[in-house]
Amino acid sequence: MYTNSKVAKSIRLALMFGGASLALSGTAAAQDTSEDEAGAEAQERISVTGSRIKRTDLETASPISVFTAADLEASGYATLEKFVHSLPSVNGAAQGSNVNNGSNGSATVSLRGLGSGRTLLLVNGRRTAFSDMNSIPMAYVERVEVLRDGASTAYGSDAIAGVINFITKRDFEGAEFVAQYDLTGEGDGETTRIAATVGTSSDRGNVVLSLEYTNRNEIWQGDRDFSECPLFDDGKGGVYCGGSGTTAMGTWTTVSNSYKGYVVDPTTGELRAFNNATDGFNYAAVSYMVTPMEVFSINGAATYELTPSTTAFIEGGFTNRQSDQLMGAEGTFWGQFVPATNPYNPVGEDLYINRRLEESGGRAFTQDMNDYRMVAGFEGYLDNGWTWDVSYNYTRFVDTRVDYGRANANRFLNLTDPDLCADDAACPGVWNPFAQGTLTQAMMDYAFLPNSPVVRGQTKQFLANISGDLMGIGLPAGDIAWAAGVEKRWEDYLYQPDGAALIGEIYSVAGEKTEGQYDVTEAYLELDVPLLADMPGVEDLSLSAAVRSSNYSFLDSTTNTKFGLEYKPFEGLLVRATRADGFRAPGIGELFSPQQESNLAYNEPCNDWGTKTNQALRDNCASEGLPQDFELASNQSASLVGGNPNLEPEESESLTVGFVYTPEFIENFSLAVDYFDIKIDNGVGSIDTNTIVNGCYTSVDFSSPLCDLILGAAEMGRPAYSSNAPNRDILGAVSGIVASLANLSTFETSGYDFDANWSTDLASGLLKLRLDGTYLKDYSFVSSPGAEPTQYAGFYAADQWESSIAAFSKVRANFTATYDMDNVSVSWAARYMQGTDDLSGEPTYTSTYAGSAVYHDLQASYVLNETTTISGGIRNMFDRQPPYTTNNQDMNTIATSYDLAGAYWYVRLGMKF
Repeated sequence: MYTNSKVAKSIRLALMFGGASLALSGTAAAQDTSEDEAGAEAQERISVTGSRIKRTDLETASPISVFTAADLEASGYATLEKFVHSLPSVNGAAQGSNVNNGSNGSATVSLRGLGSGRTLLLVNGRRTAFSDMNSIPMAYVERVEVLRDGASTAYGSDAIAGVINFITKRDFEGAEFVAQYDLTGEGDGETTRIAATVGTSSDRGNVVLSLEYTNRNEIWQGDRDFSECPLFDDGKGGVYCGGSGTTAMGTWTTVSNSYKGYVVDPTTGELRAFNNATDGFNYAAVSYMVTPMEVFSINGAATYELTPSTTAFIEGGFTNRQSDQLMGAEGTFWGQFVPATNPYNPVGEDLYINRRLEESGGRAFTQDMNDYRMVAGFEGYLDNGWTWDVSYNYTRFVDTRVDYGRANANRFLNLTDPDLCADDAACPGVWNPFAQGTLTQAMMDYAFLPNSPVVRGQTKQFLANISGDLMGIGLPAGDIAWAAGVEKRWEDYLYQPDGAALIGEIYSVAGEKTEGQYDVTEAYLELDVPLLADMPGVEDLSLSAAVRSSNYSFLDSTTNTKFGLEYKPFEGLLVRATRADGFRAPGIGELFSPQQESNLAYNEPCNDWGTKTNQALRDNCASEGLPQDFELASNQSASLVGGNPNLEPEESESLTVGFVYTPEFIENFSLAVDYFDIKIDNGVGSIDTNTIVNGCYTSVDFSSPLCDLILGAAEMGRPAYSSNAPNRDILGAVSGIVASLANLSTFETSGYDFDANWSTDLASGLLKLRLDGTYLKDYSFVSSPGAEPTQYAGFYAADQWESSIAAFSKVRANFTATYDMDNVSVSWAARYMQGTDDLSGEPTYTSTYAGSAVYHDLQASYVLNETTTISGGIRNMFDRQPPYTTNNQDMNTIATSYDLAGAYWYVRLGMKF
């Protein structure tokens, strides 16, 4: 298809080495080399992710990795989420199939562990309204380009950590059909993917259409030994199965505190103290480990040559995702009041009971998300060889959610109070909350409500770009290349709560409508200046520079710059460096998403405080009336999370320095090493619950400013532990922690990326080896001005963006070996993640180390005939299980960082016509 030799060579190099990326323009692809001289010049120009300048080569100052459609297939993954999350430069927590508690069904990505909001996802170089990789069908992707460098000057806000650009198929001819079926070694977690892509071309254009359907079945936490019940340390170096203190028979405390943490024994009927080992509610058995999802998408694109120098193009796409999460049944977390007059009251005193409403079957959170995308524009070239494009991009999502099993706290109060129940004609009768199985269907119909909020967002984007050479005013080393353009973008967000939530009738559900809009006008200029060439010791030396001005409707205008240097002392060696200013305006969701309750895990500093040596901690725990052997029944804190309309923009500085070496004496070998250093000021994030609680309780007389972020049980609508401990709810957990987004202080991270590629003829086939890795030297976070930095590199801790616990491994690396011979191909991949220590671990914990993991993946493909290929393989072939960690968010491990499901077998059928 591509007859120009320089472009063809560039493509081969990119696909072989993954050291750069390319994006051929429709104009270049549509033209024949027999066109006029300007057309031929335009044909040689290619666009590299991170820059708008069309170039005649792929080697840039910025580090970029390319993964082709063949790489996606060889990985064996059925979704883009799993492939991207496996990349070594991706770290920290992100939304995905391993997240059940707190998921919205999406799949996001966090380059450098800096958060999904600082990683810009693009489709063909343009933005989407909802950065969900589930909306991008794998069969439609031609390649994935990962820019591991700040790109605010090229794309504007959100590109502080880097860019992931999904390039879709264009100029596709023929038909392609793919069917894949995955199944774990345990016989569950079935995943089915069916996709079809068709395309046709004429001498003036091309049309391509792609359809894809993916269905992923759930895996239950109770179906794996490591997660079948919540594990607790026994204080003797071992663990035991426990659960939540909000139990199925009710854990109660009298208002007078004459009884605290008691249950009515379900066997004997006697009153006794709660015992976690025997009474704790096993929420794991009724919770998902891998969440189910069903996705259908249809995408298309077309180009048409209007004139020899002008092409019209359109792109369109629609995705429907239906996903859900399931957790343990709602509990009376608000501290259900049971008056002395309740006929089932075991002590005849007013009391508060925390009762798990297990009769309801669990809390189900469902999403029915529609994602729309439309692009229309023109591109072409001028007589002098300059290229240009103009486009309008419209994307929109509507996420219709329904949550089941949500309680109406006011009606539950009626159920336990005979007088209130008598005053309400709809009340079905007085409830006995002190025994299991007593919540009747009539009571559930009366006191449960579905929650059906709607979340909607849209992005509109107008782009105009022009690129070329300053012919006639070039330098001795060559012509100055340049690009310039303007962009106008409009963002819109709406969270519309359920009607019952609006009037406060659904417990722990945001009941405030939030919405907002903003627009931004931007202009940029890029230059690529050849300084020296063809001199002793200097084959090529060039300087690149870019500047972008951004004017937001709600912020002061800002200007950001980027400089790059490329130096080739001799053929085969490129030394490169970039220095960039970054800017990130708060995202529309960060500004306007609602404040709502989330139960976040934390390490309780007052557990067994009598053995602690910190005097301030001992004094603070004692002042709350906690016994010296105090032990928290549940390590989750009712916290406030959500957006903040008063957020200010982030600013960053980034530096990359590295080299690419392709020696002539080793055929088909490439080695790249790049150092990165990123600093973010005024960073948006949330202080994790561990930092807040432990920082407060270890300060003298609760004097730390972090104590101001603990609002107490009353703020969450819960009764306090005691009059001396208003910070704690009735079960003893610190409550009312403010974990919503705020401009904190500083994030800093640095390290090295390395990759090596080599291919050689071996016997009657071709052997290809590839190594990609990242060494994380530093990842530090300052929670507030004046605070000491917290070092995350080499530790697992709460991700400042997602709030979930994640492992920030110092070393992550992937090694792949592929051998192609005739009609057979075999590939083996090893994915390595270095172990991490618990950032907030205590000496008494059974496990404060999450061990290193190596996952082995194997695949074999056989070409049956010219049209049909069958492949089969196994991911995590040795069934590597995740490690137990005392400090965990869920599943007794670090769910966002390790493979959870075990071995995954799959078979795939591919047909091309």
